[in-house]
Amino acid sequence: MRHTIEHVFDCSPERLWEVFFFDEDYARGLYERLRLAVVRRDLQREGEGPTLIVRRKLQLAADRELPGALKRLFQGTSTVTETGEFNAALRRYSVTIQVPVIGNLVDYGGEYTWDTTPGGQLRRVWRGHCDARIPLVGGKLEAYLLGEIEKSMAENFAFTRDYLKAHPAS
Repeated sequence: MRHTIEHVFDCSPERLWEVFFFDEDYARGLYERLRLAVVRRDLQREGEGPTLIVRRKLQLAADRELPGALKRLFQGTSTVTETGEFNAALRRYSVTIQVPVIGNLVDYGGEYTWDTTPGGQLRRVWRGHCDARIPLVGGKLEAYLLGEIEKSMAENFAFTRDYLKAHPAS
């Protein structure tokens, strides 16, 4: 399954990604809103501005109830690993998400790209995918996981938009 999600922000790409990766107050607030606990966070930064490259690995635990069949599939484990590589020059942030227990059977992730609208706003586009090679439940798992991304992205957008308004660049 595939999906595309687009959001528009009133800021520069540099401002959005600086806050997204490096603002600790933002991260704390975002993960609280998304009901996610950061179990582990590894972050590597190279360059600045248009040459910025960021490699990030997060282990996240969700405070959410899984549907019945999926709960049995994950066997009580809820830690998800998100690995991403951001490249400002390519205007790309690629993300791979590994789900617990069955991760080797699920190809899950996507890519953010961005551009500037004629009005000067930042348009961020997520193109996600989920391919679960599991007989009988694969399609349901794909729909569930992409649905979770869509809900999280809507919350992420609302929180980020409000945070950027309340914390203008200095």
